[in-house]
Amino acid sequence: MKKLIYFYNQLEAHLLVCSLIFTVILVFFQVILRYVFSSSLSWSEELARYIFIWQIWLGTSVAQKDNSHVRIEALGGSEESRRKTMLRIAADVIWLAFCLLLVKYGFELVASIYTRGLISAAMRMPMYLVYLSLPVSQLAVSLRIIGELWRTVKEYRNGAAEPVEGGGEA
Repeated sequence: MKKLIYFYNQLEAHLLVCSLIFTVILVFFQVILRYVFSSSLSWSEELARYIFIWQIWLGTSVAQKDNSHVRIEALGGSEESRRKTMLRIAADVIWLAFCLLLVKYGFELVASIYTRGLISAAMRMPMYLVYLSLPVSQLAVSLRIIGELWRTVKEYRNGAAEPVEGGGEA
């Protein structure tokens, strides 16, 4: 299981880096074409926008793994560590419920767009591929939250004071 999680972490990181490099090259090429050659590609800005959407949503999974989502920790700041752990578990359960709602309604939205046959203007690409970024990424975030909850509860039961940081890494 650890090898699978490691592989997924590496795949996710490489996908994000490669897509960022590709997007920068694509936008740079478009700018050169437009301002130097007075010509442009009709599809490049649309593709860059859709790749950017995927990058943002996949980035939420990386942020969960690195435990870098914005959160308010004022409630647990001065409390004893077991209480902080319980508050952390409660916050993660709420966060998990929210992500699972995004997965559910995201797939419903994708199904609706798929049945309507919506396509993009310039590339004629099926739009459900763009909207699929929401449920796919939030499913990944949900799995990471479950992994973190598992470790935190296990540490809590074993008497460790602080939850394990890392957002789903094994």
